[in-house]
Amino acid sequence: MSNMDIKELQAISDAAINEANAVLREINLSLHSNPEIMYQEHHAHKILTDLLEERGFDVERGAFGISTAFRASYGSTSGGGRTASVNLEYDALRDIGHACGHNLIATAGLAAVLGVAAAIKRGEIKGRIVAFGTPAEEGGGGKIKMLRAGAFEGMACSLMVHPMSARSSHNNAYSSSMCGSELTIEYTGKPAHAMAAPWDGINALDAVTLLHTSVGLLRQQIMPTDRIRGVVLSTGQQSAVIPEKAVARYCVRSASLERYRVLKQKFVNCMDAAALATGCTVKATWLPAYWDIRTNDHLAARYMHHVQRADPDQQFRSVEEQKRCPDCYSTDQGNVTYAVPSIHPTFMIHSPDGAVHTREFTAAAATDDAHRRTVDQGKAMAAVALEVLVDDAFAAQVQAQYDAMDLSVAKDPFVQ
Repeated sequence: MSNMDIKELQAISDAAINEANAVLREINLSLHSNPEIMYQEHHAHKILTDLLEERGFDVERGAFGISTAFRASYGSTSGGGRTASVNLEYDALRDIGHACGHNLIATAGLAAVLGVAAAIKRGEIKGRIVAFGTPAEEGGGGKIKMLRAGAFEGMACSLMVHPMSARSSHNNAYSSSMCGSELTIEYTGKPAHAMAAPWDGINALDAVTLLHTSVGLLRQQIMPTDRIRGVVLSTGQQSAVIPEKAVARYCVRSASLERYRVLKQKFVNCMDAAALATGCTVKATWLPAYWDIRTNDHLAARYMHHVQRADPDQQFRSVEEQKRCPDCYSTDQGNVTYAVPSIHPTFMIHSPDGAVHTREFTAAAATDDAHRRTVDQGKAMAAVALEVLVDDAFAAQVQAQYDAMDLSVAKDPFVQ
């Protein structure tokens, strides 16, 4: 335990973040101007790990068997202290750069761990802060690979934030997300001359057509929060030849892992039925599923408090409203929330001309105003992490809520 009270520690953290602001801005802009897609984030990996090492962190580069992942630790748990963790995302989108604002996520996380490290040093805290560099959120499931490699074992909490456009969303400490996965489907039939001997053929395009039709009919019986969408990637090129192969890409999502399991089975039934009806074989290649976020209420409440402490103008709706309005995105941080008490709040930046995943949001993610708001998020996460490290009663509340959740559905191989 620290010999300082929590307010003194938070003041130390805030001051350290303020002192580092120029460096944080430089990192932010460097990430933004050098966008890198999933598992190719070598520039981001280098500048973040170099800075953390310079600031006294014990840095493991290329962690968990992923060349662009890292783990950076400060402090010690010898003597019974706890470990808090913060996730830094830094991958971009192909062609449109940081249109999801991951440069801001990395900046906020970096600010948070620098602040906590300063408080640990000054306050003689028995505890540790860990920065996880988590690549490939945009479709690559980097955190899922890290989870499977044991990255988050022993963490008392996992914290991160995500920017959103003020035109389409709100500040939300109790963020939720959709659960789901994408898959590639390959139907294989038999080619034949479409006019001379069509009866000799097995039409793979017919199978995709049946799948698409079946999904369209299925939409009458699915939940309003369910989503199924798909495109045809390739099929036959000549009208005179029965297509032997057809490849489609689909996404299946719902509001919770429990509901996703139900919806996925319905989709698989449609997919297999199309193969049976046409005589094709079918091969489905699923990406790892991104699970829904299970927000820890105690962490979220303290985060909201500390955001407003850093900037009283930051507005939040009531807790009930925040929980009642689900967000229509998916993130591999959802999977982390099943393994450790976690939050994934969203915060608003000014992007009047476009929401996330647009070129307009890419531009907004580089503004001074977005950086200022991002640094405030870093201060709030640092303050929450410090409470977890030094306040035994608060840490117990956080863990008790996590322990009370029914997470048994996550053990079903069908939803992996």
